[in-house]
Amino acid sequence: MQIPKTLGHQYTFVELLELELLNIRFANHKRLRVFHHKGRRCANEGCDKVGVYLIKARNHAGGYHIDLYTESFELMTIDHIVPKSKGGTNDLENLQPMCNACNARKADK
Repeated sequence: MQIPKTLGHQYTFVELLELELLNIRFANHKRLRVFHHKGRRCANEGCDKVGVYLIKARNHAGGYHIDLYTESFELMTIDHIVPKSKGGTNDLENLQPMCNACNARKADK
């Protein structure tokens, strides 16, 4: 496996983490908890992408960020089922895992 040097939001790869940390260390993390509670598969019907790599990367300011990526290193995102612009909340019930491509197509629909 060749991990790209630049990932997701143009972050720089630092470390590949054990995927099981989603269920242990990050089960209550503000963003990553969605993958623990709702799975790692894109919620968009017909999309078969699944998060398989948990990666620690460095952002532009030098801080660290942990994200889930597919086998082809596409970023897995957190989607608001009811968009915030239409009254949706950040409650777990309104959040679902979605690959970056599907989330971009869905936008605020």
